[in-house]
Amino acid sequence: MSLVMNPVRQSFNRAAATYITEATLQQQVAHALTSLVDQELPSDFSGTLLDAGCGTGYCLDHLIPAYKDARFIALDFAERMLQQLPGDLHAARLSADLQHLPLATASIDVYLSSLAWQWCDAHSAAREAVRTLRPGGELFITTLVHGTFKELAHSLAEIGINPDLHLLPCATPTVIESAICSAGTTILSTTVNQITTWHKDFKALRYSIRGVGANHLPKSSTPAFNRQTRSALIAAYERMRTPRGLPLTYDVLTIHARKVY
Repeated sequence: MSLVMNPVRQSFNRAAATYITEATLQQQVAHALTSLVDQELPSDFSGTLLDAGCGTGYCLDHLIPAYKDARFIALDFAERMLQQLPGDLHAARLSADLQHLPLATASIDVYLSSLAWQWCDAHSAAREAVRTLRPGGELFITTLVHGTFKELAHSLAEIGINPDLHLLPCATPTVIESAICSAGTTILSTTVNQITTWHKDFKALRYSIRGVGANHLPKSSTPAFNRQTRSALIAAYERMRTPRGLPLTYDVLTIHARKVY
């Protein structure tokens, strides 16, 4: 599917204007990832760093001031996300697919990607990431994995609807790790964290997904709910209400790897 017609890309383009204010979970994950980068990279790092799936630039906002001698590439397949980057951000901008990077082989030193791989085939994304890395280059990624949106999956199943028809099919950590290793890296660290967000009602919960552009599945069509089915889904979800509100859980995999020589 081309970038022009890609429905996921179109969804993220529509969400670009609201992404900065709505992407609380994404910013939390990005903050943890850039902290890991800070722990692993020398303070005088002067190579080239690619932020693959940069969104509106949250990671770059931290990394560029921290590594003043480095070169940065901001890449996202939604060009309106790139348009949200500050005009004075010192980074080259590229609109492209993570599975088909328009970069030369062995041309970057650090590949970073925060919450973008769940929209890709893991093996394709890994092959491209490792291809573009120089030998000994570092790879830092976070991605959603199987178990994400477990409350939605449970509620859909409770009313007799196959969750696979309506939820993003996230890979297991084992699949992601295998893809990265087989592409030619050594994994240095891997963790899975569950992050739960809380919402006052189902409408707010849905908007927390829609407001960052993550509401469209990478399928040609997804069955729509009628009013009766939607009401049944909301009732099922309400049975999980706590004093904090309605829960929505994300399973986030973080991997640090190094390209073999």
